[in-house]
Amino acid sequence: SAYGMVAAHRGYLRPTGEWNFQEVTVIGSTIKVELNGFVILNADLSTVTEFKGETAHPGKDLTRGYFGFAGHHDPAYDWARYDAILRGLEARGIGAVVDFYHTPPWASRNGKPVTAPRTADGARFAAALARRYSGSHLDAVGAPLPRVRRIEVWNEPNVAGFYQPQCSRRGRKVVLESPRRYAALLAASYREIKRASPATEVVGGVLGPAGRTPSVCAQSGFSVGVVDFAARVARERPPLDAWSMHMYPIGSPERAFFVPSWNTLTRVLRHVDKLRGRVPVYITETGYHTSYNRFHRYFVSEEQQAAWVGETYRVAARHPRVQLVMWFNFQDNPFWTGGLLRADGSRKPSYAAFVRETAAVSVPADWTP
Repeated sequence: SAYGMVAAHRGYLRPTGEWNFQEVTVIGSTIKVELNGFVILNADLSTVTEFKGETAHPGKDLTRGYFGFAGHHDPAYDWARYDAILRGLEARGIGAVVDFYHTPPWASRNGKPVTAPRTADGARFAAALARRYSGSHLDAVGAPLPRVRRIEVWNEPNVAGFYQPQCSRRGRKVVLESPRRYAALLAASYREIKRASPATEVVGGVLGPAGRTPSVCAQSGFSVGVVDFAARVARERPPLDAWSMHMYPIGSPERAFFVPSWNTLTRVLRHVDKLRGRVPVYITETGYHTSYNRFHRYFVSEEQQAAWVGETYRVAARHPRVQLVMWFNFQDNPFWTGGLLRADGSRKPSYAAFVRETAAVSVPADWTP
């Protein structure tokens, strides 16, 4: 922010509801900003020696780049909650995999959050996310922000509750729309993320646990099966660094045979390998619920959940490409009861089982904050 290096004159904004007009002129290292006909900033940034927050601005000596006009009181640009969460994780030595989803009304074709964003808009937001958490970005007061090493592009794009349209009808034929649209978003996001932060890993797929693709197109509740989705995305050839998916087996991890499950994982990966051979795989959601809820009708006892925590990680270890298995989630809430803790914070038997299984695992350096 130029305003973090040289203070701008204030008092020239027009009342709420009226348009403002801003013109920025850059000649070498000199920047001039006019707001509604008044010059509010005119300075040679190369001569600046004092900074807001007493920390040198990382972009001070750049000779090329982009302009960003941000409304700092607009919730769409309020990163404070995520800054706090990521700083808290970093302080505890916990690495994060970050994703983004739910389309804001201005980027949606119909104003609904589940509607797929315009590809360019979604990719630009992915770049903003990567840039902010690249490890070299400073917040508004000049404090460094945490580094995020991995970004998932969207969440469960094969499920209508997160991404639409999933399908369309052409006569009697059902056409799967979401794989093609998602592949375009993944490709554009990959380019933008790498431009903003080349070291950030771009994770594609992020598939919800859908087995068979329905033969009738109905947007409400329609999900494309993970094998069909992966096959159609592979045809589009978007670039990626890793593939992720969500897996909630019906039955034990060892014996479950429905798609997706540990026993059917290779059916998905044979298509993913057409995108990039032997790509790393992350299971960024798995688990077992211990009571009925509207998202998961299948549930087990707390004792069975504890037993299957250990079995999950033992089965995962047989798949060398699977580098991450994330139990979802940590604590129960009214909509999700797969936690290691109950809603009141007390520990289920699965908590101790999880600690036992993970205690012997050494965390690779590139998974630390």
